[in-house]
Amino acid sequence: MPRASRRRRPPGRGLGQSVLIGIAATITVVLIAGSLLAIHTQSQGYRDATTRGYAALADQLGQASTRTGSRLSGLMASAPSLANRTLPFTARAILEQGLDTAVLDTGTQATQAATIASPPAVGDLSSRFTAVMDLRASTTAQLRSTVDRLLGMGPLPVAGAPTTAAPAAPGTLISVEQATAEMSAEGLAYERADAEFRALRATAAAMRAPFRLHPSVWVPVPTATAPLGSSALGATAGALASSAALVPFHHLVVTAVGLVPPAIPTGGVGVVATSCTDPKSTGPGSTPTVVPPTATLGALVSVTNCGTVPEADVTVAVTVSPSDPPGSAPPPVGETGGRSEATVSIASGASAAPSLDALPVASAHRYLLTVLVSLPPGQADPTGSTQQFLVQVSG
Repeated sequence: MPRASRRRRPPGRGLGQSVLIGIAATITVVLIAGSLLAIHTQSQGYRDATTRGYAALADQLGQASTRTGSRLSGLMASAPSLANRTLPFTARAILEQGLDTAVLDTGTQATQAATIASPPAVGDLSSRFTAVMDLRASTTAQLRSTVDRLLGMGPLPVAGAPTTAAPAAPGTLISVEQATAEMSAEGLAYERADAEFRALRATAAAMRAPFRLHPSVWVPVPTATAPLGSSALGATAGALASSAALVPFHHLVVTAVGLVPPAIPTGGVGVVATSCTDPKSTGPGSTPTVVPPTATLGALVSVTNCGTVPEADVTVAVTVSPSDPPGSAPPPVGETGGRSEATVSIASGASAAPSLDALPVASAHRYLLTVLVSLPPGQADPTGSTQQFLVQVSG
């Protein structure tokens, strides 16, 4: 049988296919590389734009932080020499309000720093900026806590916030030595926050990143005399503790009393009103105040904290006792008055109107009604803490 003939490939055909495949592969690689380069170039532009936008917002926050630090610095420098003014502008209130404002502002700035950090700037710049804001916020909260525990103060009520029946009682007091140690440590933390902010700016400059921040300094040089530096802040503890205006001052005054039922129009004065600036205690007098026939006698009472510290667990009492002229028949049993009391807590400069039960009385008899507020430890002047009425019940 004749052999089947094999087809021969034309010379150079296999080599030509290899060349074409190589060229195609090279073109593919070039296209992929070009695409990657284009993507990288476009992404770099996006990252730069993101970083610039973040830096603009961060710079605003940084400068707001600088202003907060400046205000807090001025407050701590002037605090030992603050003078008392008319309530509620006492030295303690001014100091507490300044501390509360600094805590609120730094807390807001730390929250905003965390919010604008997404998407992040190049490298770890945004996380480092947020860390500085967090450090300043936490240190300021610690500083307020130290000062409050040194002086027996507490955060002031926030305007517009729901009120509670009782103000926050001061925490356990600390010694000047402990406050000095804590405030020195807080000053070191402020110095560390400044150093970290400087390092952040230096890193951005070395990276040639589009990240521009103005300096933000809380403890300017020389740090030894800067009010928020460790040395000066630590020394402030003793100065605060020895300030006469910052020493706790206790003074509760019964500023208003009205009889229930009210006095008849021609029955004499049935109300008492006094003030913190010139408190007075009213005695019963010799002429009774006349009220209409009634089975109970009570009082509407307002007590004001004219001192500089909140007062907790204050007892306000009304007593009614027979006071008929000598030789008169006594009131019937069960109609001889008694005692009614309530407990309240009152913030500095605030007033409270406790609910006090009326007490049983009889018509055609005379009674002595006394309003008394319990004096807190440390109140040396009892003026204004009692008010009295001689009351005649019509019969």
